[in-house]
Parts: sequence; C-alpha cells; structure tokens
Amino acid sequence: MHGNQLTADRAVDDRILIIDYDRYLSGSSEQRLKDILSEKQVIIEKNSDASLNEANYVFLLVESVSLESLGWIEGVLGQLRGVKVLVVTVGRPKASLVPYISNRLNGILSLHSLYTYGSAIIDTLNKYGFFLEQNLHGDLVHQLHDQKLRDRPIKRLVLRKEEVQYRLTKNECSVLQHILDGHNNRNIAELMYLAPSTVSTVISHLLKKLGANDRTDAMVKIIRNGWVDALR
Repeated sequence: MHGNQLTADRAVDDRILIIDYDRYLSGSSEQRLKDILSEKQVIIEKNSDASLNEANYVFLLVESVSLESLGWIEGVLGQLRGVKVLVVTVGRPKASLVPYISNRLNGILSLHSLYTYGSAIIDTLNKYGFFLEQNLHGDLVHQLHDQKLRDRPIKRLVLRKEEVQYRLTKNECSVLQHILDGHNNRNIAELMYLAPSTVSTVISHLLKKLGANDRTDAMVKIIRNGWVDALR
C-alpha cells in the first residue's frame, strides 16, 4: 500500500498541467510543448474547470490579460495549495500581473519563454520556487519599493502643478496646496499676503473648476485624479 502511495505521489510530482484558457494552442503547439517538457508528463486542458490538484506544476495560459482572465486567475489561485502556479501569456507579460506574485503565484512568463527555456524553467522553480520573465524584473522592484513606502506615514501631500497648470491659475494652485497642508482661510490669507475675502473668492472659483462641493471634496477629487504626490 505504501509503495502504491509513493508511486502516486511521484506521478503527481512529475505532472505539468497546462490550462489553455482561451483555447489558443493548436495540436502542433501542444505537441511542441510536450516535446520540450518531455521529462515530465504534460497534460493540456482546454477546460478551465480541470482537476487542479493532480499536478505539481500548473501553467495558466491566457491569450491576453483582461478583467475576465484576471478573475479566472484569482479564482484558481484561491483554490490551490502546495502547487506551483505560473501565468503564461501569449504575448509579452504585462506589469498588471506583478501584484499577483504575493498571492501564491510562482511565476509569470511568455509562451515564447516556455518554448525557449522549457525544462530550465522547471529547474528554476524547483531550486528557487519562482520564475519571472526578465522584462518584468524592473516592475517587481518598483512594486516592492512602493509597498515599502506604503508602510511609512504620509508627511505631506504635494500638488503636482504640471498636472493642473492649464486648469488652474497660479493663485488657485497656491491656495490648493495650502488647503492640502491643512490651513484654514485666515492662515492662507496671511501666508499669501491676501485679504481673506480674496482667498474666499479664489476658493469659490477653485471648487467650481474642480466640480467640488467643499474643500474636503476638492481634496478627494484631486487625489483620485492623481494630481498629488504623497511625501513619506
């Protein structure tokens, strides 16, 4: 009995399941992948509901990255435990896939890379537990940097003047920055050497241009529009 169990476990370890989500692969393409990965038992499924836990490596092949395919990828990642999962894209992988690396994804690569490197990708997975297409290395570094920054408190929100220079006047930009800094109308008037009534008029024009109801609404809109940088 134990011998049969070991044989079954070894069989799973030797299996690669490729799920062709968009039914992209032709018969000759499927055979080419099986030849390239000949050291393993390669199973290619067109059905997205394939038995996911019957292989040690699962390659999710998508023709393009869309909301639908991303939803499917998320669903698969939520089901699997202890299985190495990689996303394979027909074209060059997009940076939008990088955030999934922290969600049980063991790699992202193009179909071209799978054809080119074949078993070397499996060797890399076994050695390091991860494989990433080279053009995504920079995107991964940026993501890690952004995650590190997000752990730090925001010291100041700074208006990106180049984003609003054709929408707002110089005074409106200055007033908006002071609002971001938390100043009230009286403080803004003192800082800009303007009469309080002038500041009120500038803010009124500012809110109208931004389509905002009040100062808080204005801040929300410019943050959502990406017109501010967060200094940490």
